[in-house]
Amino acid sequence: MAPPRRSARPFRSLNFLGILLVVLPTFSDACEEPPQFLSMDLVQKLKPEYNIGEEVTYNCARGYFSVCGSRPTRTVCVQNNTWLHVTDDCCFRVSCRPLKAPASGQVKYLNGTFGWGFSAHFTCNSGFYLVGEPLLHCELKEKDAFWSAKAPVCEKIKCKPPPKIKNGKHTFVNVQVFDYYATVTYNCDPSNGPDEYSLVGADKIYCVDNNKWSADAPECKVVKCPFPKVKNGRQVAGLGKKFYYKATVIFECNSGYYLHGSDTSVCQSNNTWYPPLPTCPKVLPPPSTTLSHSASSLPSTIPPISTVSGYPNPKEGLFDIGEDLGPWVIVLIIVTLLVGVAVICIGLYRCFERRKKKGNREVRADYVTYQHKSTTPAEQTD
Repeated sequence: MAPPRRSARPFRSLNFLGILLVVLPTFSDACEEPPQFLSMDLVQKLKPEYNIGEEVTYNCARGYFSVCGSRPTRTVCVQNNTWLHVTDDCCFRVSCRPLKAPASGQVKYLNGTFGWGFSAHFTCNSGFYLVGEPLLHCELKEKDAFWSAKAPVCEKIKCKPPPKIKNGKHTFVNVQVFDYYATVTYNCDPSNGPDEYSLVGADKIYCVDNNKWSADAPECKVVKCPFPKVKNGRQVAGLGKKFYYKATVIFECNSGYYLHGSDTSVCQSNNTWYPPLPTCPKVLPPPSTTLSHSASSLPSTIPPISTVSGYPNPKEGLFDIGEDLGPWVIVLIIVTLLVGVAVICIGLYRCFERRKKKGNREVRADYVTYQHKSTTPAEQTD
C-alpha cells in the first residue's frame, strides 16, 4: 500500500512571518551599555541604549592615574551593535612609596605590590624584636596613597636582671643587661636550721624575648617528706634518715604479700609522696581444685564443708568418687555408649535380614503353587 499523503500545511508563509517578528528585534540599530572598568569612569551619563556612531569617553577613576598623557580613552557604537574594543591600559593604581626592610629584619608585601588597598608585613631575625606595627596598610587619601603607620624597626633582644629569691641567689648578680639567650643559674643558701633548703622550680632560666625570661624564678624552701614506711614491706632503694625534695624511694613486699600501687615514690614540693606509698596486702591462697578425703587433712584454718544445718554436705561423696576414678570414668562412659550404639545397629540389621528372608520364602511358595496348578490336566467333561 502506498503511504498516505500528507495534507498540505496552510499558512506556511504566516509561520515564517512569526519567526521574522521574533528575530528582527535582535537586529535593532542600537548598542547596549558600554563596557565598564574598575580603573576608569565614564565621562558622560550612562544610558540604557546608544545609537550607531555614538561615542563615549573615559577618565581614570579615583585612586588611578593616566600614563597616556591628555589623550582620552574613547569607544564608539558600530554597525554590528557592539562597541569598539577598549581597554584600561592607560590607568594605573596609585601606590604608596616602597618600604625598606628594617635592619635585622624583613618586609613582605602580602599581595606582591604596594598599591593602595594592599598591606606590608614586617618580621625580625632571631635575637631581635619588632618595635612598631607589624602590619602596615596602604591607604588612599585624596588623590595620593600613604602607609597607615610609620615603618617599624628591629631592636636587639635584651633582658633586665632576673628576679632575686629568698634564701638563694643567681649567677651574674652584677650584670644589669642580659643579651638574648643569656642564662643564669639559681642556688640555695646554706640553712641555719636542722633541715637544708631545696630549690623548687627551674634552676636555670634564660632570656627569650625582650625583658622576658624562659620561666619564673624558683624558690628556696625546706621540703621534707615523712619517713616512708610500708607495713609488710621493705625499702630497697633511696635509704636515708631524712627525705627532702625529689628524694626517691623504692619498695618491695615481704614473702606472702603482694605489692598494691607503685613501687616508686618521689617527695614532692608540698611535703608529700607521689605516687602515694604502696601497700602490701596478704597473698590469698589459690582456690582448691580438689577436696581432701577427710576433714583431718584440711588446714586448721579452713572448716570442713557442711550445710547450714550442721549436717555433712551430701555432695562430699560425689567429690570423693570423682577423685578416685579420675579420667577413667569418662573413658568407661564413652566405651559404654559406643557398645550400646553397636548393639542397637546389629539388632536393627538382623531384624531387617529376617524380614527379607521371610519375604523371599512367601514369594517362593506362591511360585510353586502356581507351577503346580499349571501342570495339573483339566477334568474331562461329558
